Amino acid sequence: MKTIFKRKILSLLLITAIAIIFTTCKKDKECKAIITVKKLSDTLIVVPQAEVEIHKSDVYARGVSDGNGQFHYTFTLEAILDVDAILRIPADSVNPADSLTGYSIIRLIPGKTAYKTVFVD
Repeated sequence: MKTIFKRKILSLLLITAIAIIFTTCKKDKECKAIITVKKLSDTLIVVPQAEVEIHKSDVYARGVSDGNGQFHYTFTLEAILDVDAILRIPADSVNPADSLTGYSIIRLIPGKTAYKTVFVD
């Protein structure tokens, strides 16, 4: 009688352990970054077509901000990275070529989206 009871308890524990092992979910390890580029002189104005670079030693991403002034990128590992933004203003008949630049730092956390605003001046 005791051996039947022990077998039932052991099989119940085994089934519970297997269920726990196979039902654990995998954590999302992607780190998403959304960089918004704005003008320092008027922080309500977003800057489309600004060149954005996210970098630190061997990690590097580069792109251009969209119509909302945002640049999206997904990294595989967490990190603390430098963010540079530059808006090149072409020369015309009145003004010479110029550029607006900005700098910031972003921290990427696995499974989360990191938002950072870079102000160019």
